[in-house]
Amino acid sequence: MDEKELYGQNQNSNQSQTYTTNQTYSANQAYNPNQGQQYQQPYPPQPAKAVVYDTMPMKNNNVAIAGLIIGIFALLGCWVPFWNLILSIAGVICSAIGLSHKGRTGMAVGGLVTSIIALLIAIVMSIIYLAAFSMA
Repeated sequence: MDEKELYGQNQNSNQSQTYTTNQTYSANQAYNPNQGQQYQQPYPPQPAKAVVYDTMPMKNNNVAIAGLIIGIFALLGCWVPFWNLILSIAGVICSAIGLSHKGRTGMAVGGLVTSIIALLIAIVMSIIYLAAFSMA
């Protein structure tokens, strides 16, 4: 085999080929670089845009949290007769104000329940203490 045949070259490669273009451009014609192409390559993909969520920060219902904490302390301190009355009434008031706010109401309901239970226990304990002191 010949070396030229191995590389796919024609034996008549010494012949020169000339290319001529008969196209002329006038001043009225617009230049189009893709005029001779059958298709155009697609544009490269655009970079992905960052997704930004416009969210408002959650507003805490601080009064409901305070009502829940006061209600829990009122339950824990139910053995103190008159101080517990003041504490449980404050818990009921804070929890009721927390319920009136929009949004989360779970802590306000929890504070209201614990404060009402503590208030009932405080009333019963106050009656027991008053009865015990009156007999002595």
